[in-house]
This record gives sequence, C-alpha cells and structure tokens, in this order.
Amino acid sequence: MKNMKKSVGVILSIFLIICLGYIFFEPTISKAIGDTAEVSQEVTEEITIDAPLDTSLTPSIPGVTGNPGSPSTASLTWNVITSNATGFNMKIKASQANALFLDGTYFFSDYSPQTTNVPDYSWTSPGTATAEFGFTVEPATDGDVVQTFLDNASDACNIESGSQTAGKCWLNFNGATDINIINRSIRTTQTGEDETVKFRADSKTKFLKEGNYKATITTTISSN
Repeated sequence: MKNMKKSVGVILSIFLIICLGYIFFEPTISKAIGDTAEVSQEVTEEITIDAPLDTSLTPSIPGVTGNPGSPSTASLTWNVITSNATGFNMKIKASQANALFLDGTYFFSDYSPQTTNVPDYSWTSPGTATAEFGFTVEPATDGDVVQTFLDNASDACNIESGSQTAGKCWLNFNGATDINIINRSIRTTQTGEDETVKFRADSKTKFLKEGNYKATITTTISSN
C-alpha cells in the first residue's frame, strides 16, 4: 500500500510538472486588427505682389530743344508670387490719357505707334513740337509676356509664337484702360517672378514748362 501511494505521488508530481511545463512553454496566440485614418489640411491658392518704389526718368529733358532721338528712360519691377497651378495674369494702366503730365497744358502725349494697338519694334522719335511717353515689357520668363510684346527679332511686334527682345516693342498707354502684359500659365517659385516695365520719354522742340512731370501707373494681378 505504501508503495502504491508513493507511485501515485510520483505520477501526480510528473503530471504537475508536465502541466506547469505546458503552461510555461505554451505558444503565445494573439490576434491583431490594423486600421488607418487620414488627416487632411486644405491649402488654398494665393497671389502676392511686391510694389516697387517710385522712379524718375533720366536724364532731364530741356524744355525748349528737347531730347529728340535720345529718350529719357526708367523702369519699374513688380515681383509676383503665386501658388496657383495655372499661374496669373498681369495688367497695366495709366491714370489718364497723356499719362506723363505737369498740368492740363503741359504734358507728354502718349506714344503713337505706327499701327494702333500694335507696338513699334523700335522706338520712334516724335515729330516736331511733339513730346511722347511710352513703355515696353520685359518679363522674368520670356514665354510669359502676352503676344502683343513678342517680336520677330527683326522689325515687327505682336508676332504669334515670337520671341521677346529686350528694349523692343514700344506701346502707348490707353488712358485708364487696362492693357494685358503678362499671362503666366504655371505657378511661380517661392521667390516669384520679376516683371519689369520700361518707360521712355522723348521731346522734339515741344515747349515744356519747367517742372516735375509725373505719371501714375497701376498694375493689377489676378489668378488664372
């Protein structure tokens, strides 16, 4: 009987060891379910323009003899930045007809191109007793200027698929009417595009009263 109890005890001990071993070495079984979520933030298109400081045409023009064939010059540059994928449009206008003026009697007439609304490839000096003021456009990226200011690199402007030659294609302001000058079809970089407008004033023996003649120029930009 004593041996039987001993055997039973041994068996129970072995069984207990086996159970504890199973619990200890039992493979870990786990189940996991994954899920994802998205966080979004809308960023809208934006456009900014950095206005230039005022400028003066140089050199000064004698009030009697003028400066025929040697026009005074100046330029203004606007920096435009936009995140809009389709770019921007830029227009320019003067505050009035005969934009560069001292008063109602003394002024520079708006430049007179040979063909209405078509720039002259080269600046043409005004006739006797006449003074004129005009402009041209030089964009940061040649392909952004509108067709009006594209040329054939020889003698004509308003050329479809033409080039953009510095110092060419001179046009008049049209009173307070907006004139398209830039049409960019893609966004800019973060540093933007420098769009330059150059001006000329030329007088041939027109009597001009001494004083500071001024033109107020406004540019407007909008997203395409």
